Amino acid sequence: MANNERSEGASRPPFEGRAGGENADVPGADESGADVPGKDVPGTDVPGADEPGTGVSSAGGQASRVGTQAGGQGGIAAMVAVGAAVLAITVGLVMGLLGGEGGVHKEQGEQTQQAATPLSDNGDEKGDGADAAPPTDEEQQTKLDKLAAEVSKKNNVQVGVAILGEDGPLHAGKLNEEGAWSTIKVPISGAVEEKLRHAEAHGQPAPRVAMEADMDAAIHYSDNDAAFRLWMYVGDGADRTAAYKVRDYMHRVGDPTNAAKQFEDGVYIGFGAIKWKLTDQVKFMDGFRCMNGSEKVLARMGHIIPEHKYGLAKIKGAQFKGGWGPEPDGRFIYRQLGLVPGADGEMTPVAIMAIPNDGLEPTAWEGVDALGKKLPELLEGAPAAKAEEEC
Repeated sequence: MANNERSEGASRPPFEGRAGGENADVPGADESGADVPGKDVPGTDVPGADEPGTGVSSAGGQASRVGTQAGGQGGIAAMVAVGAAVLAITVGLVMGLLGGEGGVHKEQGEQTQQAATPLSDNGDEKGDGADAAPPTDEEQQTKLDKLAAEVSKKNNVQVGVAILGEDGPLHAGKLNEEGAWSTIKVPISGAVEEKLRHAEAHGQPAPRVAMEADMDAAIHYSDNDAAFRLWMYVGDGADRTAAYKVRDYMHRVGDPTNAAKQFEDGVYIGFGAIKWKLTDQVKFMDGFRCMNGSEKVLARMGHIIPEHKYGLAKIKGAQFKGGWGPEPDGRFIYRQLGLVPGADGEMTPVAIMAIPNDGLEPTAWEGVDALGKKLPELLEGAPAAKAEEEC
């Protein structure tokens, strides 16, 4: 796997990684994954009516007694009358069994079916657990700590995982703040889309076609050259300006990350080196849908190339972006951020990270895969990311 984007500025060849990687290999959405099962309300079979044997036997007994006592024609007439009555009763019961008009068991069936599918206050059928209270942040934190510990132990990795809680991001594991690598291409693309729309709205030149093509490549394929051109467009050709513009964009989304800190410290390496906490990535993804044009970026995040099958790709319907590469201390890092569907289909923000203890990339992949497979168990009842109408 090629190293991921450590851009070294406009004056250098774009996106030369530490080991000279040219294109980023970023885990992408796998169309496979566990479907969230629906909760079909089981239908109730309408029980059949009991056979009317007792009633027939009783009537027959009465007929025999009448015939014995009366004798002759009077007895025969009485027998005929009672037999007609028995026949009428039997026909009526058969009509009921067949669901004829006024049949007793049609009404019983309707009542039974209604009892089997109770309605909620708004008239919808309630499935199992419909009235269950969402988990508390304390309960979620306990489950998150357990997940991080299990994945770390079983997969020989250090991990970090963050999800959204009722009172803000929840985090577990040793890892949180590391280099952003290609995950930073999400806010860069968001800032590009916003700038294009502003220019178009004010009748200014806007390289829509070129930037659309570069956003496709940067998100779908994690192409570094394309991402560099997006960065330069945001910064009007200057790394420093781009860093401050992306920082301002992230702040408006609700993420406090200082994307310009490298320039403030005088040690600019590239936008892939921006330090980005998992917890702040959750804040970013929580507010991202509020930004003008973000829906186009998210749509791209839902169609990452098929051969990138790691991590959040294991959750069907996930919209995400990944990044990876060697940190300055030599540790290999693999991370992702995104929106993934919970049990009710609502999209909730998550961010994950793995650093293999043996330094091998496949170990990192197995670590994020394990997180991706287990996360859906934690997301039932998790808060959804802000929708446009909530911004």
